[in-house]
Amino acid sequence: MSQPIKKAVIVRLLSTIQHPNAAAETFDMKTTGELTIKGAQPYLVYEEVQDEKAIKTTVKLNSESALIIRSGGVKMRLPFFKGELQTGSYDSGYGTMMITTNTKQLHFKDGHFRVEYELLMNEEVVGTYTLELTYTEAK
Repeated sequence: MSQPIKKAVIVRLLSTIQHPNAAAETFDMKTTGELTIKGAQPYLVYEEVQDEKAIKTTVKLNSESALIIRSGGVKMRLPFFKGELQTGSYDSGYGTMMITTNTKQLHFKDGHFRVEYELLMNEEVVGTYTLELTYTEAK
């Protein structure tokens, strides 16, 4: 079995959050990360800081489905599958809540990943999210 390939990458994360009855919020962040390819499966790992807490994010990339796992300051598991409802979880520190993703669009090709989804809690849409990740090999 071949060893995983690891590459240092520069990650740009562009996310837009649209909550019901509120103006859309956009976040644009650049960070460094690592791209690991196990077999044919790419994983992108990067760290971000929110409210002075370090959050490690792992993204399992695919053009049909994807999985985002966040650990550290925020614990969250967000699965995506185009056209299907998926159950994930969010740990608020007061307990784990089940959340549902309704993936509207999913695209992954050559260092560019984009997902557009609705986030539901208790069967109610709490927001529409667009997440765009681009990564390039660090020089």
